[in-house]
Amino acid sequence: MKTLSLMLIVGLAVISPSMAVATSSVVIESKTVPLSATGQTVGVYIVNDATLCAVTMPLVIRSTTSGAFIADTLAFEPLNRLASGLGDMVEIAYLPTEDSLKWWLCDGFGFQLQGAPDFASPDAILYGGFSTSDTFMTAGSDGTPPGGTPSAQFYFNVTGTAGTFEIDTTCISPANHLSLIENVTWERVPVTFTKGVVTIADTCACDCHADPICDSVHNILDLVAIVGVAFQGADPIPDPNAFCPYETTDVNCDNETSVLDVVRMNLVVNYGADPDTTFCDPCEP
Repeated sequence: MKTLSLMLIVGLAVISPSMAVATSSVVIESKTVPLSATGQTVGVYIVNDATLCAVTMPLVIRSTTSGAFIADTLAFEPLNRLASGLGDMVEIAYLPTEDSLKWWLCDGFGFQLQGAPDFASPDAILYGGFSTSDTFMTAGSDGTPPGGTPSAQFYFNVTGTAGTFEIDTTCISPANHLSLIENVTWERVPVTFTKGVVTIADTCACDCHADPICDSVHNILDLVAIVGVAFQGADPIPDPNAFCPYETTDVNCDNETSVLDVVRMNLVVNYGADPDTTFCDPCEP
């Protein structure tokens, strides 16, 4: 994959937009995640009513509750139609520094190119994709959240502070707002945008804690699953509920699956111990 100059890609956005009513859209997924959650994703869903030769997406991540923000990890990846149709030349720039001196270039603040996120609100990402071949992003839809398949995806961890942050569109340089460029006329396609709101929730809920098979009973299959994780290198078995703070096999809530968890499950399965007193309460402080 070739890398296209940032200014070449975003320069496409200066072309005058059509006056037609927008039927294309970009929607950022909204979701709720637990405190200090890792490995979280937010999808970007594109519906385009024309075949596109280029897309520019400047996106800002801004805390709306003090302390509630991304933490440690931030990545962005084009997927599906966006990746296959506009994969010839791609630029993904991380923009941590908001620059008040650039206010006259945009509706609001601009961003300096600093090269890496600093995990202090606001951070921003500029995606630019351009086709130089006969392969384009054909008209269509990957769906909208919660169904459908995202056209691109954010990957991040979050802080341990309850609250919200938003993913909105922003401005990088003159006229370089969100732009979808039609492949024949090279005009901007009118587009509507829906920002995403990520809620970091101070809550706890588990569906299958101490029940790695997740069949609502404690039996030899659960014991075998715990042994596999503790001693045989099997993959961890997370709870299907994102708000559960422990793996299903971590029955004593010490943040690891070990011989101690095997002993406790063995007591319940083979010696009739009471699960309520043998297993920890994963939502008890």
